[in-house]
Amino acid sequence: MKTLAFFLSSFTELSHCMVPVFYAHSGNKTEQWHFLKDHLIAVGSLASHYAERNCPVMQDAAKWAGLLHDLGKYRDEFQQYLRSERDGGVETRHAVYGAALAFQRDWLGPAFAIAGHHAGLYDLNQLQTLVEDPKYRVEERLPLIIERFEKEHSSIPQYISEPEFVNGNPHRAEFYIRILFSMLVDADFIDTESHYTGTLRGAITLAPSELLQRLIDEKAGKSQDGVLNTIRNQIFQQCLDKAAKPQGFFSLTVPTGGGKTLSGMAFALAHAARHTLRRVIVVIPYLSIIEQNAAQYRRILDPENIGIVIEHHSAVNVPEDNDETRPLAPFEKHPNEYAAENWDAPIIVTTSVQFIESLFACRTSRCRKLHNIARSVVIFDEVQTLPNHLLNPLLNVFHELHDNYGVSFVFSTATQPAFRHRSLSLSEGFKPNEVQEITQDTDQLFQQLRRVTISAPKTDEVLSWDALSKQMSGQSQALSIVNLRRHAFELWQKLRREVPIDEKGAVFHLSSAMCAEHRLDVLGADREPLPGTIRYRLRNDQPCRLVSTQLIEAGVDVDFPIVWRALGPLDSIVQAAGRCNRENKLRDDDGNPKFGEVIVFRPEDNKLPPGVYRTATEITVNLLADTEVDALATDHMLFERYFDQLYQYVPNDNGVQQEREKLHFRKVAELAKVIESDTQAVIVPYGKGCDLIEEIRTRPVVKGSPRFNRNDMRKLQRFMVNLHQRDFQRLFTLKAIKPLLPNLDIQVLAEGWYHPDLGIVIEQRPLEDFLI
Repeated sequence: MKTLAFFLSSFTELSHCMVPVFYAHSGNKTEQWHFLKDHLIAVGSLASHYAERNCPVMQDAAKWAGLLHDLGKYRDEFQQYLRSERDGGVETRHAVYGAALAFQRDWLGPAFAIAGHHAGLYDLNQLQTLVEDPKYRVEERLPLIIERFEKEHSSIPQYISEPEFVNGNPHRAEFYIRILFSMLVDADFIDTESHYTGTLRGAITLAPSELLQRLIDEKAGKSQDGVLNTIRNQIFQQCLDKAAKPQGFFSLTVPTGGGKTLSGMAFALAHAARHTLRRVIVVIPYLSIIEQNAAQYRRILDPENIGIVIEHHSAVNVPEDNDETRPLAPFEKHPNEYAAENWDAPIIVTTSVQFIESLFACRTSRCRKLHNIARSVVIFDEVQTLPNHLLNPLLNVFHELHDNYGVSFVFSTATQPAFRHRSLSLSEGFKPNEVQEITQDTDQLFQQLRRVTISAPKTDEVLSWDALSKQMSGQSQALSIVNLRRHAFELWQKLRREVPIDEKGAVFHLSSAMCAEHRLDVLGADREPLPGTIRYRLRNDQPCRLVSTQLIEAGVDVDFPIVWRALGPLDSIVQAAGRCNRENKLRDDDGNPKFGEVIVFRPEDNKLPPGVYRTATEITVNLLADTEVDALATDHMLFERYFDQLYQYVPNDNGVQQEREKLHFRKVAELAKVIESDTQAVIVPYGKGCDLIEEIRTRPVVKGSPRFNRNDMRKLQRFMVNLHQRDFQRLFTLKAIKPLLPNLDIQVLAEGWYHPDLGIVIEQRPLEDFLI
């Protein structure tokens, strides 16, 4: 039913009385229109609140960015457009007017933020071109717009306060603009969303002391017997003790199997409690399986699954909003943008791709989470996997986040890269004593936690897939890690032919061609894995042979007695060794502990991923020629030598810093890609994902409510696979993908294209698939 207020406001507007009413947005599901005055006040207040808790010196800029972001909506032409009395176009674009006012008054941050709050951050030259474009007639139109604004609000000041720390430092200025843009965009999204949905999105507050106690209770409930558990408990306690230190940069250098996952979180929660921080962000390599850690954190810290822990690893493209003329109802922005993640939860588990590219993005959907990184603890798990070609920009931003936005960092790995300052390579690297080591007696720790022997191939010694499959079939439990998905496919297929018929179900494959839910189903839960899964078979002495790409290496908790690792980067070899005899349970015939066996081999088809991976492998070959390979199991200092060499031979900037100095936000976003080849996500019809797809597609349409939202995205990301553009286009040509919903740029893979063992297989399918 239409409210009296609606009829009165509509009558007032349509009768063109002396006091016109201005709207920000069209009618919601109760047919109430959104008053422009209310929207501007709400966005200004919310953006200012974000600044107050994250960087108080930004409050003035955040408030005025919010108050003026829709200044152009005071134009009659926009109001006519909103009432569907005219089409959209140049005359109805509104962001340019607030941006022009800020630009004229030298308000650095608000000018960029307002101009880009629909279309994303502009480059400096593009911003100047926009606000000076004669087709907008800014000088002629601004006086009336300002007059209308000031009748509903206060007068607009000539000067506002912006942070002094940006003066004379273009990189700090650039990042300040990003944070301000994030505050404005998130405030705008949330207030607009609350208008259309009728509810204000809530957020759970981090309760670090309570969550830390849950973690401590979890540790207390585990077995305390044995040397390994004693060492893990010592590391856990050292993390608690070190958390009292002032905010800064910390390293957690612990051999694989030393309990870094829980100990690192213990440090973060205790540190957050000590310094009143707002969230913990765990960043895991993009080739890793992040759902294992997320599931463990959720089980311990969020047992009722109320949203304390969220995982974010989807990568859905959102169309650019260049002309501000999207359909007005039910949302003026694209529904993908309202489903975008803004990290408003206490604990975020995300990928390197999401975290890093968000730091340098220009798009609204990618940037809106940035301000929620402030006042947090960021844990980089397997930090050695940070992209080498972006190290200098990243280290610069890390310093900026620490210095001005209250962020502490934990660099966690068994193969610590150190990131030491080098004038000719890592110019943004850390100075001596800038990074504090959390653990004590690290050398002794590596000796105590040694559990494997490592052997390497002789010069020119190669191993064929046929020979490797025979060797693996001769072992009841074995893991092989290869460098390419194609290699994993070939070895898996040969191994399936080699093992007895009754053990074919015990041959497994893992790669990024499988969605997260599929990989977790194959692995099995960490705590109580189901029969038939990898973890269940390993723990119950059943046959289990696994062929995997590198994604198994970074933090995945599996324990094989023997591991083959294709020749690759030094850190990858050591990470692979962490999947061997992980729990130190191997015994000889007399019941005495014995080492597991890690065999580094050179494949007959020794093709490698291009770029840094290939360079790192060549450095590894040279280093191993001068080093006893078995020292990799105990000498963690080898990695300082290795990474120092690597950083001298590979790019570590990609031109990003130079473009940041010029305030070229769009150019930076193009250059700062973690994976340099573009990928696109598709939803796959696997397991419960099929039910989610069907439920969304058959969901009744409710006026004023989106058919797709952030909660849908959070559920669906577990059923997504990232494809290279060439593979995506191939599937598109074959009509093997189609949109989840009309006008929604999220694609779904058709039935029949997802293999139950291998995931998405486009060109090669196992021969047995075609046998009747």
